[in-house]
Amino acid sequence: MFIPRSGVRRRLVLAALAALAGCGGAERQEPQFADSPEVPLPGPPGAAPLDARGDAPEELPGVDTTELVRRERDTWWQLVSQLYAPCPDQAVSLAQCVRESRSCAACAPAAQLLADKIRGGASGAEAQAAYGVRFGPNVKRIDLADSPSRGPERASIQIVVWSDFECPSCGRAVPLIDEVVERHASYVRLIHKVYPLRSHPHADAAARAAIAAHRQGRYWPMERLLFENQQRLEEKDLLGYAQKVGLDMARFRADMAGEPAARVVARDKAEADRAGLSGTPFIVINGREFDLALFSLQGELDRWIETELAILGGREAAAPRGGAPRDAP
Repeated sequence: MFIPRSGVRRRLVLAALAALAGCGGAERQEPQFADSPEVPLPGPPGAAPLDARGDAPEELPGVDTTELVRRERDTWWQLVSQLYAPCPDQAVSLAQCVRESRSCAACAPAAQLLADKIRGGASGAEAQAAYGVRFGPNVKRIDLADSPSRGPERASIQIVVWSDFECPSCGRAVPLIDEVVERHASYVRLIHKVYPLRSHPHADAAARAAIAAHRQGRYWPMERLLFENQQRLEEKDLLGYAQKVGLDMARFRADMAGEPAARVVARDKAEADRAGLSGTPFIVINGREFDLALFSLQGELDRWIETELAILGGREAAAPRGGAPRDAP
């Protein structure tokens, strides 16, 4: 049986995403997509929906579509013609925004994202969903106070990650995130929060151990040990890790069992729930969810950061000031 090359790519993409799709079991809801693009994302207030153009696809300046076959190019052209530009002051289609070099720095990257997704095997609806997550109006406001962080405090890129220390997907994802952050260290601030899932019996205690380590300025080495030893998270193991990272043990025991640690866990979970968490790891970059059902950490996280820097005005837009981890309460 002949399978179109886009179908083969799509299967490979979905398999790769499944490997890092996240933990959550019944708590996690997997997205459902139609076979073709749905109603376009809303444009600026009062703007009517755009109709898909019936003319032949065009080349757009700065957008590489050379590897798209004809059917893929038609899907891409339909999308860039019917989706509004991601800037609210530009009530035109993506295609028109790029063609006319409108003052919306996100237009060309958005058109490129749609091309890349379709080239990678995504359907039109999946590509549109990725566009909506990456460039749509749903920007989340996250309280970063008192959470473990590292990187420049005024960095252009703020990556917030909620993790469960017993979640295998978190254990695989966090090192990949760390590698990308290291490559962009001057421009990225990484913030970690906890979300112990009910399905993981040791996750809550591990989260409180990490918070207790944070109160002594040793969150990051404790986090590393917890993820490296996900099958060994009994109380005796947690105490051993605390000793290994050089904590004051009496204070660690008190902080781990105390009400402040429980409040931090509750706060982080409530904030993630408000932001739409459906599983761990849950990643938000400059207020936008890096949805693991739509994007892969291997390759696309790098591209996301580079695109964000370009939209913000290039690397000159970053204002790195100091890079030491902020790990004290």
